[in-house]
Amino acid sequence: MQVTLLLSSFFFFLAIGVPIAFALGISSLTYILLFLPNVPFSTLAQQMFGGVSSFTLTAIPFFILVGAIMDAGGISKRLVEFIKTLVGHRRGGLGMIALFSSVIFASLSGSSVANVAATGAITIPLMKKNGYPKGMAAAIEASSSSLGAVIPPSLPFIVYGGLTSLSIGSLFIGGYVPGILFTIGILILLILKARKLQVPISEKCDNQTRIKAFISAFPALLTPFLIMGGILGGVMTPTEAGAIGCVYAFIISFVVYRELKLKDIPKILIDAAVTTGFVMLVMSIASLFGWIMAFENIPTTVANVLISVLKTPTLFMVGIVLLMIIVGTFIDTLSALIILGPVLLPAANLLGIDPLHFGLILCMSLSFGVLTPPVGTCLFVAAGIAETSVEDTARYALPFVIILFGGTLLMALFPDIVLWLPRLTGYAG
Repeated sequence: MQVTLLLSSFFFFLAIGVPIAFALGISSLTYILLFLPNVPFSTLAQQMFGGVSSFTLTAIPFFILVGAIMDAGGISKRLVEFIKTLVGHRRGGLGMIALFSSVIFASLSGSSVANVAATGAITIPLMKKNGYPKGMAAAIEASSSSLGAVIPPSLPFIVYGGLTSLSIGSLFIGGYVPGILFTIGILILLILKARKLQVPISEKCDNQTRIKAFISAFPALLTPFLIMGGILGGVMTPTEAGAIGCVYAFIISFVVYRELKLKDIPKILIDAAVTTGFVMLVMSIASLFGWIMAFENIPTTVANVLISVLKTPTLFMVGIVLLMIIVGTFIDTLSALIILGPVLLPAANLLGIDPLHFGLILCMSLSFGVLTPPVGTCLFVAAGIAETSVEDTARYALPFVIILFGGTLLMALFPDIVLWLPRLTGYAG
């Protein structure tokens, strides 16, 4: 009865639109008042504080701030202009601009939503102006931006590493091959669609224009090498790399590009603080919720049930991908990861599944929920920029979603696809 009340109250509050942090908190508090009345409130505070008391998690606000600074500092505009000089003259070139700009920005910010807001404001109007249907322009940008949570530095990878004590460096390394494969898949599809629609192409740029655009974008292009090179080279922790990335992004935006003004800084800091506060609030209350679930032995029970139904590692991984597709449709990526990661990991361990492989698949399966309503954050943002309906955008986005989820399922079935690079570099366990 206790477990039923805990879970049913949580889903009830979600269903009526209560924010997930408060849904977790109210259901947890209700359970404690009814069934654990002798537990002091200081214990609850300790559990909540313990959920975010991790040095690893201090990387989150820094990477959020990096994305905010780059968005305001004109970096995304220069990346788009540079990519335009390279592929703008090809059939589907404007879609390629959206894709490659998003891929590069993903390697700077680690956030899908920051990605679509930063690059989409430039690429979507550009595609609309040159003959792309509004829904298609929004779908291409939303699908491309969803890679922001897969290509390192990825916020879901940082959160999962903090929750499970798995090396964030190994998760980052493991994200490169999926990021490349997803990029290729989206690229092929958008070229085919552009040919079918016979969208116009831009005039080919000369080498002088390309060199000028490259020089302008070069400081921004150095950022992922600075951040990831420091982490993977063992010179910096993810937190230190995030802090240095913030300083570097500020210098580029304020000193080099001179588009960031002192008056913009308070808003940037407030926006980053609000986003960080949301993530940390969910994590702290989810820790209390997780403590109650552990008290009720729910993770072990779930593990045993999953193993009894999905008896082999292959079936288990397929089941996880399908389950996360459903969950990601209703709960945002980080919240679902915080709630479900510690619950599902014991089952994966009992089946002998590589924890790195499991973590990568879990993060990727949830990350693409930004493309599926009713949550579908990237879908809503892109549709808003394109001035079209979410339904129209979702219709055009469906083939891209199939490619992304199909690729995730393929990697779930064949672990070597995502594990060979971590093994090659010595980052696999």
